[in-house]
Amino acid sequence: MTYKNRKTKARHGLRIVALGAIQAFAGSAASAAPPALSALGPSGGLVIPYGFTLPQGTFEGQYNDYIDPRFGGTATKADVAWAGIGILPYVEATGGLVNYTGNVRPVFPGAESIVVRHLMANLKVAVPKWFRYQPDIAVGIDDIGGQTHFFRSTYGVVSQVLGPATLTLGYGSGDRLDGVFGGAELDVFHTGLSLLVEHDSKTPYAGIRYQSPSIRWLADASVVASLMRSLKSTNGVAERTAFSVGIQIPLGRRFDASRCEGGPCEARLARDAAGPAAAAQATAELGKGEAGELAVASAPRRDSDQASASVATASSMSPAVAWSALAASGRAAAPLAMQRIALAPAAEAGPTSLDAIVDALSAAGLERGRAGIVGRDLVVEYENHRYNQNEADALGIALGVAARHAGSEIDTIRVVIRKADQAIAEVSVDRGAYAAFLAGGSPTAADASLTMRMRPTYAASAIDWSTKTGRHSLVRFEIAPVTRYLYGTDYGNFDYSVGAELRAFVPLWRGAEFYASAIAPIANSRNMDDGRFYSAYRLRGGIADAALAQSFWIAPRVFNVTSVGKFDLQYLGVENETTAFVPGRPDVVRLKLAYLRREPGKDALPDEKSALLSYRWVQPSWKLWIEAGVARYVGGDKGPLLVATRWFDDVAFSFQAQHSGRGSFVGASASFPLTPRQGMKPGLVEIGGTAQFPLNFRTRVGSTNYLSADGGENLDFAYDAQQLLLNQGRFSAAYFATQLYRMRDAYQRYAAPEASNPRPASPTAALDAATPQP
Repeated sequence: MTYKNRKTKARHGLRIVALGAIQAFAGSAASAAPPALSALGPSGGLVIPYGFTLPQGTFEGQYNDYIDPRFGGTATKADVAWAGIGILPYVEATGGLVNYTGNVRPVFPGAESIVVRHLMANLKVAVPKWFRYQPDIAVGIDDIGGQTHFFRSTYGVVSQVLGPATLTLGYGSGDRLDGVFGGAELDVFHTGLSLLVEHDSKTPYAGIRYQSPSIRWLADASVVASLMRSLKSTNGVAERTAFSVGIQIPLGRRFDASRCEGGPCEARLARDAAGPAAAAQATAELGKGEAGELAVASAPRRDSDQASASVATASSMSPAVAWSALAASGRAAAPLAMQRIALAPAAEAGPTSLDAIVDALSAAGLERGRAGIVGRDLVVEYENHRYNQNEADALGIALGVAARHAGSEIDTIRVVIRKADQAIAEVSVDRGAYAAFLAGGSPTAADASLTMRMRPTYAASAIDWSTKTGRHSLVRFEIAPVTRYLYGTDYGNFDYSVGAELRAFVPLWRGAEFYASAIAPIANSRNMDDGRFYSAYRLRGGIADAALAQSFWIAPRVFNVTSVGKFDLQYLGVENETTAFVPGRPDVVRLKLAYLRREPGKDALPDEKSALLSYRWVQPSWKLWIEAGVARYVGGDKGPLLVATRWFDDVAFSFQAQHSGRGSFVGASASFPLTPRQGMKPGLVEIGGTAQFPLNFRTRVGSTNYLSADGGENLDFAYDAQQLLLNQGRFSAAYFATQLYRMRDAYQRYAAPEASNPRPASPTAALDAATPQP
């Protein structure tokens, strides 16, 4: 071989190697380290932001001891806490408290030696990707608002993922980022470890980060830890080592279509966890999986709908005829389709078994169950106090039980939701469409047929009711933590008082309940001890509330709850909440009024009066609502308010702004359930946790912040209609239509007879399972 030929072949070889490397890097772009919060809040590296945001619904909480070199000359200790959420697609919000202490004179006698104690809020917005090789681009602002600022910066940043590496370059202007900054992060062989080097325009840093795999028993959370060190002195401050540790939780994905198509949601999760081979086998059997999700967006969707129609048609046939129909439809996964029919059997040959429906509702823990037939409609009533995370779980069980036991004479299922033995709403759905969905079909037909009306009225005498009626508990207890806390003050970084609250509910007559609560303080910080700076904020023990609550309908779409009794430990009075449901929309208009007088012998206390009128615009498909209104606050000040709330399954994040004669306030809150999805089965006594536990944070803006006991303060109602009766405000046909996968999962998990039995593995077994037994 000549030298020239060898040279040509070598050149071709280098080109092939280079092309292979480029393809490998491009193909493994998703293998780069996932987003995580930096030491200064926004998602990024060690201290600089990156060009992407936290994924939508991903929450991260972090603690670190990083000290900005600008304050390193006087600060000797740092306690920094951050919380961040991908609140919308391409939108990330973070907030935190930076606390530096050191060798400085306290501001007040007895206060801590504070160098910096500062509340911060940050916002970052990413640019959507419009073409394939577009880098990640984001703009952001740190330390938003407020008269004082220590870390305020605006910036633009670009990040490019190249295989396991992430390269970042940006420019910032402000207190913290002031000039060009950049860095690189290298994922180490998919181990969760990554190596980082970066420069924030003033100081170079190097470090290592570890992100653990998802921990399934901890809500798929992962632990994120970093260790970093500055590489040169800045502002006369020597190099310093810092660490951070956090937890990252993906929210709002438990009941996604990608996890729940074809059966119980946990079954799909198990297939995903089993590895690529098992996932490929499941995809081949199902004809669905991730490949099916992509197909839904194009022409094959008609095949999916046709398959669903086939299952729906089969649900009204005998098993043998159904098998023939499915085979004739050409569906590749006909054996699995028959297995799905076993999950939601065909309509029974005989009449609907009303007593069996009541028995199944009671067995699932739903109270006051009742079933009847009017014309070709099956009417099912229930009251739920067991599935307190979301009413959709109880509704799904009731619909599933009704669809399972409905006879061939039934066209429509109507489920009546009751609270305090009063009919609140009726949800209707086509029986065939919902049975096909239960069998693993598409939710499209069930979604289209689902309707809901408030204050259902019908002549009870016109309905052929079952001979059985479900029982109900005589008293319900709810145990919940109760907290008071102050943060970022001159006297303490975080002061708290925590206790336990026991709430009791006794049903009386229709729409009426007796409600009582008692508080037992457990612990508090030193600053809340008697005689200390914040002793007035400490929890007090005793009977907090004892009231009679009566709910009733003022008009067909206007619901009212009035409570009369003792409130807030030492007040007597009345609290009233009116909710008007807007026709044709999931929106509501709310009016809250309260008038509380001090108990006799407590003349030093002022009376409390509160009023709120608001309109809540709701977009269930976005899991978002925006509420605007005007309020007369507890302290007598008046003004407008605005609240935006985003839901991720049963976790809510809210951002609010208020203005009154006593100042302007902004804040954020997070609320989440402290009760299992399925609680204690009702008996004479029922015990559970709270459906929503809120954590609220707010601060004054536009002026120097200081503690204000009543500026812009709304009164929290003891008997909250939104939480106790209206599913935390998620109460409309449009909302329940977005929860169909969750509703099916609840039925299959808690009420379907097959939940405790293995699924049939063959068409023959499926036919045997679907055949009614004598």
